[in-house]
Amino acid sequence: MAMQTKERPVPNGVVLDLSGDLTYANREQFKTAVEAIRQKGCRHLILNMTDVRFVDSSGLGLLALVSQNFKLSQGKVSMLKPQSYVREIMSLANIQKLIPVYDNEQEALAGQKRAA
Repeated sequence: MAMQTKERPVPNGVVLDLSGDLTYANREQFKTAVEAIRQKGCRHLILNMTDVRFVDSSGLGLLALVSQNFKLSQGKVSMLKPQSYVREIMSLANIQKLIPVYDNEQEALAGQKRAA
């Protein structure tokens, strides 16, 4: 399944609404969307994973890479509401050590304020 991305600004950051699968086949679309946001000087990227049904190893690698790239430019990446299956994959890969996971947008934004 193809991936759709939609960005929307929030106070102190950008939410990237994702839907579909975060896989090798969709990596360029995801990378392009994230890089465009980073180039605009975004300091906090919130990945809304509510409608992401599947993540493969390539997707996990991309998430780790995105997190590192934002850290290099003093930014931060957070994850919002992954489905239980996706959350389990993230947990097995220890992604939450790199990217904090939140259950709602307010918590993600509050997490940004505490970290700042």
